[in-house]
Amino acid sequence: MSQWLRKLPGYQVYEPGLERKILHELPQFIVLGGLALGLPSLLARFLLSAKAQRIIDILVIATEIFFLGMVMTLAIAAFIVMLS
Repeated sequence: MSQWLRKLPGYQVYEPGLERKILHELPQFIVLGGLALGLPSLLARFLLSAKAQRIIDILVIATEIFFLGMVMTLAIAAFIVMLS
């Protein structure tokens, strides 16, 4: 695995930047994003029929899975940049 993360010739060292900020704010982003994405499902309970609630629940779950996948991709990328 260490062969994959070798530094290229001419590599310059920079101060920690955006990747550390991203990793620091990631837990808050996950919680607030998850709550914001769950809000349509909660509102549907008060305003819509049972059939519409099921459809919205399916869409919210699919969006949550996509959101978590994108957050994990961002976290892995920031971690790799931090290691190099």
